[in-house]
Amino acid sequence: MKGTVIKSVGNLYTIKSEDKIYKCNYRGKNKLTNNFSNPIVSGDEVEFILNEDNNGIIENIIERKNYFIKRSLKDENVHIIGSNIDQTLILANIKNPYTKLGFIDKCIAASFYYNITPILVFNKIDILNNDEFKKLEEIISIYKNIDISTFYISAEKGDNIDILEIKLKNKKTLLLGNSGVGKSTLINKISKTSNQRTNDLSAKTSRGKQTTTFSEIFDLKVSGSITDTPGFKDFNFFDIDKSDLSFLYPEFNLRNKCKFKNCLHKNEPDCAIKENIGKQINIKRYNNYLSILNEII
Repeated sequence: MKGTVIKSVGNLYTIKSEDKIYKCNYRGKNKLTNNFSNPIVSGDEVEFILNEDNNGIIENIIERKNYFIKRSLKDENVHIIGSNIDQTLILANIKNPYTKLGFIDKCIAASFYYNITPILVFNKIDILNNDEFKKLEEIISIYKNIDISTFYISAEKGDNIDILEIKLKNKKTLLLGNSGVGKSTLINKISKTSNQRTNDLSAKTSRGKQTTTFSEIFDLKVSGSITDTPGFKDFNFFDIDKSDLSFLYPEFNLRNKCKFKNCLHKNEPDCAIKENIGKQINIKRYNNYLSILNEII
């Protein structure tokens, strides 16, 4: 039998096959091994067999179209958080909690690296005052200028959810964001069956409290699916070279005019990228590029 993994908790996997749900695991000679902390992930297409109690044993993972990998800052563990994805939805806030632009830029770059289209959506517009809304519009213009689909919503109030659903229709979407940005609230709004638990922000830190502890796929009201993922405030790249990074920045298309072919756009002379900072290239985006570059091993 073939099916799609829609949830994985430890060694137990929930698989959807022809609108039926099966609980499966893997063990013994069928145990899968790789360099990741989780060998099977939500989104994987798998082959499995049923046993006498109508549960299953996974025998094979069908080759993935793509995946999204993050490396933990704490223990360097490498974790796949979703596979076979059409697009990422990067959910961000400029307030309660604030999402750093460095995190956004890293998610966009990683999406491009794994051949996934990124969408950037700012949530909680219902709590912004006029000055904060102007700040949001300035940030949005940065990403629209590099052709990233970017807009704002209120998952709580339902503002612009119809616009978002147009973007999600008939797509397999991976949801990314810090804890507390409203991922669970959004999932509850747009999915057919989800009743995700939500939490208020920490009074001391104004940071979100993590309510999702594993990746899970939900069917959307408009058709398509979305994978909810645990919130994280930062991550490291896993398998990228420093020389690859500039290709993940759309506005760095002048790189072929640099004096040196192997220019990293950092300290090299006659660098076309540095010469265009403040013009074609936003200074904040460039500084985030340097930060990511310094993190790559």
